[in-house]
Amino acid sequence: MQHKCQTIKNYWRCKAVNRLMLIVSMTAVLFPSACASPTVKTTALAPAKFHEAAKLKEVAVLPFDGADGMEIAAEIEGVLSAINIGDKQYFTIVDRTRLDRIISEMKLTQSALVDPNTAASLGKMVGAKGIYTGVITVSNISNSYYSEDRSKCVQTQTKYDKKGRPYEGPCIKWSKYTVNCIKRIANLSVTPKLIEVETGRVVYANNISGTASSSACQDSSAPLANPFELMQMARRSVKHKFRTDVAPYYITFEIKLMDSTEGISSKEAEKKFEQCIDFAKNNRLDRACELWGEARILSPNSASILYNLGICSEMAGDLEQAYDLYKKADRQMGRPDEKVSSALYRVSAQIQQQKKLREEMAK
Repeated sequence: MQHKCQTIKNYWRCKAVNRLMLIVSMTAVLFPSACASPTVKTTALAPAKFHEAAKLKEVAVLPFDGADGMEIAAEIEGVLSAINIGDKQYFTIVDRTRLDRIISEMKLTQSALVDPNTAASLGKMVGAKGIYTGVITVSNISNSYYSEDRSKCVQTQTKYDKKGRPYEGPCIKWSKYTVNCIKRIANLSVTPKLIEVETGRVVYANNISGTASSSACQDSSAPLANPFELMQMARRSVKHKFRTDVAPYYITFEIKLMDSTEGISSKEAEKKFEQCIDFAKNNRLDRACELWGEARILSPNSASILYNLGICSEMAGDLEQAYDLYKKADRQMGRPDEKVSSALYRVSAQIQQQKKLREEMAK
């Protein structure tokens, strides 16, 4: 691999061209300790947790029913409009001004907007494929009071240095006491719903909860978080969960390489394998993959070589080839191996998810 594919970033781009990928980037090869296996850290694109919700791209968001319903609906709309996959905005949001005008003209209450038939009618008026409604079921701040035990030194031992000068030694008497404390908790539960405008069918509904807490005592150095801060934290939790419900999202995970030379039948292959590990240590998995390919010719039945080549294929987005290489590595093992078993499960799941991801990424 020469010219523009020499760098690790361009190498994977060249390997993955014209191929839909769940694995989208290889970021680093990490060596946590001298005894640990080298680890590839990678980022992948996973399909939305609620597949039907991700397929409706032109959406509108109606005010939610309940405490702070309009404000939370606006934040949900902000989440949807901020979703970008591959530098492309995922959702098209219907103009808020036009939507508000129609709601005002029809004199609709917030509780009426939750009705699927009403929401679907509104969606048709504004040209949306899907329309979000919702209810805030819980929104509160609670304080609970408790005490904690403390102890302080009330008497120390007096010691003397070589010149007879006194100095304070260790504590020899302690006094116990209690301090008053407060624990403050913010609870928020929101049930967003997505109605398909064409059918009036509810294609997504989920009760999402977020909680944030803060504790402080009389002698605490940090103050108790105020209610507004905690509720904002609870809202962020709800919005994060909602984000992964309705659109593809990125996940980061680590894959362990094999660095054992056991089972490598050729001295030259073993030398190449050790070179591969050195390249991997220096964040050059592109070169390592080339050398593992060469080592496989010399030692075709090495579990370590087959497994590491499986990782190379997985990084390049060729999941079928990766699965085949992991299976071949598995057949060379005398007993189940955690790395190989994990790889087979991971890639099998990714292959199954590809169909969903293709549908979600389609226009």
